[in-house]
Amino acid sequence: MVTKPRNRAFNADSAFARKQLRWDRKLRGTVCAVMMTFGATASLACGFHTYLPEKTAVDWIINSDHLIVARNSPENEFQFEVLQTLRGTAPSVKITHLVDTRTRTRFAANPQDASLFAFDQDAQDWKFVAYLTPDYRNVVDEVLARAPNWQDTYDPDRFQFFEALQDHPDEVLRMLALREIDQAPYGLLRTMDVRIPTDDLLAELWSLNGYPYQPIRVLLLGLTDDQEARDELYDFIDRVASWNWANNLGAYATALVEIDGGVGVEVLEEKFLSDTSQPLDKLEQVVEALAIHNDIGTPDLRSVISASIARLVALRPETAPLVARQFGNRQDWSQALALESVVRERALSNGQDILQVAVYVAQGRNAALQSTLKIED
Repeated sequence: MVTKPRNRAFNADSAFARKQLRWDRKLRGTVCAVMMTFGATASLACGFHTYLPEKTAVDWIINSDHLIVARNSPENEFQFEVLQTLRGTAPSVKITHLVDTRTRTRFAANPQDASLFAFDQDAQDWKFVAYLTPDYRNVVDEVLARAPNWQDTYDPDRFQFFEALQDHPDEVLRMLALREIDQAPYGLLRTMDVRIPTDDLLAELWSLNGYPYQPIRVLLLGLTDDQEARDELYDFIDRVASWNWANNLGAYATALVEIDGGVGVEVLEEKFLSDTSQPLDKLEQVVEALAIHNDIGTPDLRSVISASIARLVALRPETAPLVARQFGNRQDWSQALALESVVRERALSNGQDILQVAVYVAQGRNAALQSTLKIED
């Protein structure tokens, strides 16, 4: 596919000029109709997981209207009774959860321990949130105190609070910290002082209990600049290059670019972007990683990324929608030039794909125009 030069002279009598004018009008109309297509912002969380629950224990604590602390009843050791109401009032709905054998044993050995429940308005029932040791209860009290500032956004204070717990002696709190850190925007995550030993991150990557936390551990490996971490990243990329699917490729791709910059981008292009046999869902994970780094990278890194994206779209026009999706989700219109030829050459046939790419290109033109106007002012 040959892209027509952008600086081609405008001739009102030429077929090219007439086509370009019609497309410009269509794009302007499209943007007006679907301006909200790309509603996300650059504060998207960095996590790539699909296994962990959407709401963390901290989310329940922050957002629930009713929170209670409970232990088994002296009259019935299998039944919970409310010891304390932390927020709201305890609804009349009884706690239907039974106190299982393991919990009864732990309660008997640790009189200071309890369980935390939040009231689930959708289910109209109590939701078990956490087993409360004294250390965990301290965390809950801190979260409650900060909750008003944490409700609407994931701010640096929330990140720093859980960053401090990354190497806590209690494994449950370490897992809670990982789960919370996984929600941080990547630009915030990469400021983290990683104190978890590389060996520990590697040891749990493929374990049954550790696999749900694999993406965040991989992202942290990328921040270590450790040769063992680098070896794991490259080994995974080499292995999955020939697979039809690859869970967590996005996290690995993001970590690879983090640890090796432009060289990492070149490796991803060689293994995936330049391979016409690669499935689109794998490519989208790689493109997402590049979009993340394009948002925060140096000018040199952004230049390498843009060149790789341009070659990908020229080689496989069907990837244009996923490029538009991943960069558009971050309000990053830097790839509009690479996608213009796809629109102009009618390289797509699916209406939804055409719409998504056309909107992205038009948004890119609008952003460029606004930038020009600011410079002139």
